[in-house]
Amino acid sequence: MSRSAEDVMTILVATDIHLGYMENDPIRGQDTFNTLEEVLKIAQAEEVDFILLGGDLFHVAKPSPYCIHKCTELIRKYCLGDKPVEIEFRSDPHTTLTGSFNETVNYEDPNLNVSIPVFSIHGNHDDPTGQRHISAMDLLASAGLVNYFGKCNNYDQVDIVPILLRKGQTKLALYGLSHIKDERLGRLFLSKKVKMAPPEDSDNWFHLLVWHQNRATRGLKNFIPDDCLPGFLDLVVWGHEHDCRINPERKVNDVFVSQPGSTVATSLAAGEALPKHVGILKVHQKDFKMMPVELKSVRPFIFDEITLETVEGLDVGRKSNKTPADLALIEVKKKIEEMIQKAKDLGHHEPVSNHPLIRLKVNCKNENQLFNTIRVGQIYAGQVANPDDMIKCQVLRDKTRRAGRQAVEDIEMERDNVSRVEDMVTDYFEQNDVLKCLPVTAINETTRRFVDFDDTDAFQTAIAHMKKQCLAYLESKMPDANEIDECISQFKNETKAELQRSVVELLGKRTGSSGAAAAASQSVQSGAAGGGAKGASSRRGGGRKAAPAATTAADKSIEVSDEEDQPRPTAAAKGRRKGPAPAAKKR
Repeated sequence: MSRSAEDVMTILVATDIHLGYMENDPIRGQDTFNTLEEVLKIAQAEEVDFILLGGDLFHVAKPSPYCIHKCTELIRKYCLGDKPVEIEFRSDPHTTLTGSFNETVNYEDPNLNVSIPVFSIHGNHDDPTGQRHISAMDLLASAGLVNYFGKCNNYDQVDIVPILLRKGQTKLALYGLSHIKDERLGRLFLSKKVKMAPPEDSDNWFHLLVWHQNRATRGLKNFIPDDCLPGFLDLVVWGHEHDCRINPERKVNDVFVSQPGSTVATSLAAGEALPKHVGILKVHQKDFKMMPVELKSVRPFIFDEITLETVEGLDVGRKSNKTPADLALIEVKKKIEEMIQKAKDLGHHEPVSNHPLIRLKVNCKNENQLFNTIRVGQIYAGQVANPDDMIKCQVLRDKTRRAGRQAVEDIEMERDNVSRVEDMVTDYFEQNDVLKCLPVTAINETTRRFVDFDDTDAFQTAIAHMKKQCLAYLESKMPDANEIDECISQFKNETKAELQRSVVELLGKRTGSSGAAAAASQSVQSGAAGGGAKGASSRRGGGRKAAPAATTAADKSIEVSDEEDQPRPTAAAKGRRKGPAPAAKKR
């Protein structure tokens, strides 16, 4: 059968754009907006009939005014114009565009001049909030920029009515379901309370579903299995999962699933390091073809792993003055240089190619190979976009199992995520977004002072200091009541480095280690490694006992270890710790 261009429907498919992610970061702040612009340029170049978005257009439910401004500006620039829209809207807008301000799709509005329609559901990041359940998607819909559909207002019974579109001989039934908690949606599927209403002559329509749910297994009830999809569907565009699996996969019920993935890396997981794509979907009657298009404005992300026990030459340290941590650091630096070069070779657009994202997982054979990852990361501050969290260390442990009466040793390498207390603190706050005001780096430094110097008042002092600085910042900006949260977020991002320095200085005075702290600060700039193995070992044991040091700092009561580049109490200092120092009492 011949396929005339008048019968082929061309759709650009994208999900999880996360506009506004890290928008206050000086390096990564424009990443999401640049990528959205590239997506819209691709839509123009391919002369698509419409754009289909699978949720999480925005990273937060209440994006900043700047974020909404940039989104509006880009959609107006690329999606409004004189080009005629060739798809015919065949549905009742009151049942398919529920909650939308518009009475019909935006390209049929006589007051608008739409050249590329945008159809979108919402995800779990930009879902409706507040008493009236309004989201940023509602703002775009009421402005006539987006056709917002798939919003569910009844969680006892989910009825999905498709948007019916037609171009020539091709008829498309577009089903949309915005994000619902997976556990709740799973129960609804099990109780058969999710119903899709195909048109009467169903066999003559191409059935396309777009939704935003967990696909990967995250617990027995926290994902939606592929086999729950009704068999009459031809294709499912699956949003929410960030790793790109855009090429359609046939499932047991003969439904094809395409997972475009995100257009920006919002975590440093391995799946995010896969190349980012959008899809050009061509539909002709019941046939379809998905053509991936790689995005080049995305910041390169290289994820790799190194196991130090398998690296040749690490045993040389037994015959030299270098510690295991020094030798480990040599290999780590070599690997990082390779990863940076690999990122440049990907050919992404400037300036993102000059500052890639790097995540290196370092598996250590024992704790003697550990080093301070944050301080080492600062060496690459001008070369990567994420120096604070580019390295993650973990110790490989031997685990002995006994089966039955026989003492059978089954050695299994188990990853131990506990390397240093500071790393544990960093990992916790990376996984739990609970710090709205205080920067992780300052909390990390406070933890180090508490552990190394037994300063039980470190947290109270540091938090009081940072609270005072935050209040002073708010007083200087005098934000309105509805702008306080945004202002606090700006304070956190703009003063992160300064707060860390002031906390180091403040707590250094309390512990009498300001001289050593200055020496340690200088060593970071010179590229020295931190986080010694012996110090980490003593902390894991729960003690406050400091490691022997190799060189002496300006303050004679403190020594600095070459392998760690951190202040360490000497025996004299440890003796004084039994009671508070006289100077501390005066303060």
